[in-house]
Amino acid sequence: MNRKTKPLFFLFVIVSIAEIVLISTGNETLRILTKPFIIPFLAGIYHLNAITPSRKNYKDPVLLGLFFSWIGDILLQHDIYFIPGLISFLTAHIFYIFFFASTQSANTSFFKLRPVMLIAVIAYLIELMHLLWPHLGGMKIPVLLYGITISTMLSAAFWQYQKLDNTTALYLIIGAGFFVASDSILALNKFKTQFDSAGIYIMSTYILAQLFIVLGAIRYRNIPQE
Repeated sequence: MNRKTKPLFFLFVIVSIAEIVLISTGNETLRILTKPFIIPFLAGIYHLNAITPSRKNYKDPVLLGLFFSWIGDILLQHDIYFIPGLISFLTAHIFYIFFFASTQSANTSFFKLRPVMLIAVIAYLIELMHLLWPHLGGMKIPVLLYGITISTMLSAAFWQYQKLDNTTALYLIIGAGFFVASDSILALNKFKTQFDSAGIYIMSTYILAQLFIVLGAIRYRNIPQE
């Protein structure tokens, strides 16, 4: 991470901490001053560290994933926009899948996944749907499609383990894992059983998810590919 982005990273940390504090105190009104700024700061960090003149901003899947995440953040501040918010995050996950699928390395094997990793992801999806299904009502199909998408995103992140260097792969896997955790907590809290501090867990894991994906993507963009 270059020096120019240190102020942005500082602001990202401050606004993220403020967001968690506001959630813990139940101050939903002031969250309009924190939540909408988390992703823009991360996008700025990514842009300054990973975008080159030869790469078009509007074609970069990580920036597009961040953009649709930002839209989703804004929409999900209002319950009436839950479906559009869900669609926004679904789109963000698809762009992250595109990014994971586009990474290149000396390893020429295509989508080489260890069977145990894929089995674990499938088992997660089945168990999540088992817990949610009786409570979804008319949301069964949308939630199932979303679950399949985030499971695909996590599988694509696991693929990076034998595709990229270990540190870069670890960042991306951690990011994808936190994203799945955040979405799972949100779904369980919304559709099954509401529980105390759910908002803190949802946003904490979400912020960490986006941070690790951005750090992994920056590292990938800046390591010469063989």
